[in-house]
Amino acid sequence: MSDAPHIAVVGGGITGLAAARQLRRSSAGGVQPRVTLFESSDRLGGKIRSRVFAGATVDLGPEALFTATPEVPRLCNELGLSDELVAPLQSSTAVWTRGRLRELPTGILGGLPNGVAPIVRSGILSPIGAARAGVDLMLPKDSSEHDQSVGSLVRRRLGDQALERMIDPLLGGIYGGDPDALSLRATAPRLHTLTREHRSLILGLVAAGRRTPPASGPMFMTLPGGLQRLITSLRNDLGEAAVFEGEGVERITTLSSGRHLLRTSAGRELVVDAVILAVPAGAAARMLRESVPAAAAELSGISYASVVVVWLAFRASAVELRPGTTGFLVPRSERKTLSACTWASAKWPHLAVHRDRVFLRCSVGRNRPQATMLEDRTLVADVVAELREVIGVLEDPIEAHVTRWQDALPQYNVGHLERIDRLEAALAHLPSIRLAGAAYRGLGVPQCIAQGEGAAKQIVSASC
Repeated sequence: MSDAPHIAVVGGGITGLAAARQLRRSSAGGVQPRVTLFESSDRLGGKIRSRVFAGATVDLGPEALFTATPEVPRLCNELGLSDELVAPLQSSTAVWTRGRLRELPTGILGGLPNGVAPIVRSGILSPIGAARAGVDLMLPKDSSEHDQSVGSLVRRRLGDQALERMIDPLLGGIYGGDPDALSLRATAPRLHTLTREHRSLILGLVAAGRRTPPASGPMFMTLPGGLQRLITSLRNDLGEAAVFEGEGVERITTLSSGRHLLRTSAGRELVVDAVILAVPAGAAARMLRESVPAAAAELSGISYASVVVVWLAFRASAVELRPGTTGFLVPRSERKTLSACTWASAKWPHLAVHRDRVFLRCSVGRNRPQATMLEDRTLVADVVAELREVIGVLEDPIEAHVTRWQDALPQYNVGHLERIDRLEAALAHLPSIRLAGAAYRGLGVPQCIAQGEGAAKQIVSASC
């Protein structure tokens, strides 16, 4: 056993757990590595957290898993969770704009509809705004190879309204950021490719839509017992890995031998052969500041946005949900506290069975960052007041729960991928240190799983 490489995983979110599990299933030179995982908080799972609320289990962080790529279906199958996954009852989304809810156009692709006609029919844009979007058909081709903001491209091609009322709320629900700062290459790579391949962005989207086969199954699914089930299953699958909750790593020192000395918040000192850092960029920067200052500098340049999730339960008689819709997005131009609201009772079958109540999941923070500082009671009152305005709730909720996710969403601003390239170059001389997680090359659960597993494979390969 003494010949087994000792590998530390720092961070017990979905990325770190996927990395630790992959290490436990690997071998370096025919020897299974020893694995030690450190998580600074008192629980595993990171942003994936479930709890009982108003008699049902709900998710306080991500509420669904993207299943159109192989990572989540494969992992759930390996963990024996495939039979538990459920698909949404429906998936249509509206936008609150121009005084009421308006359905997002059908045939949406990458956040944009396939043509001008669906925009006009939706009523999301004014006639002038729709006409401005159509100007894209007459503009010359964009041929720049350089990264630019999503806002810069969409404003130039389709106009301000298309950006503010459609693209901004769609991207905001994923990244929580400003489209005039978000990197086109990092957050909307398909649009970046289309601008290089086609004269018109709209014509490019139409062509891409024709080439894309219909989805063979639901794009999103969830676990009725809460996504915490995925975390519990991963933890149970770690075997003999040592897991320390409530103990974070404060500093990493690279020794002359090439091994690494970890100092933890509990005063522990541990020498390991390799480290996978699956923590937010700022935490990784603090750990690496002494040993790899160039990498720490790049990590410190990655900013984060905060979000608040408000769960509300109403008596069924107090809310009449719009048929065929599972929620709505709110553009920042509407100057509302709400940035999104999911009608969870209309979306998920395990919540729809509670026929005496209605569950709504609301997001706050992107449209009015100052609202995240309000006390819970005031914040809930503001959200309920806006729900009265848009869907006419008749009573106060019977129960409410507020979850504040401080610095939850890494911002992929213009030049993000170039920053990650520089970061990886700064660590190239240390193949025994790997970074993985939402701050780097994709912040969805599938991308985090892939990064964690990929980092583990690289570490094992370097150890052979």
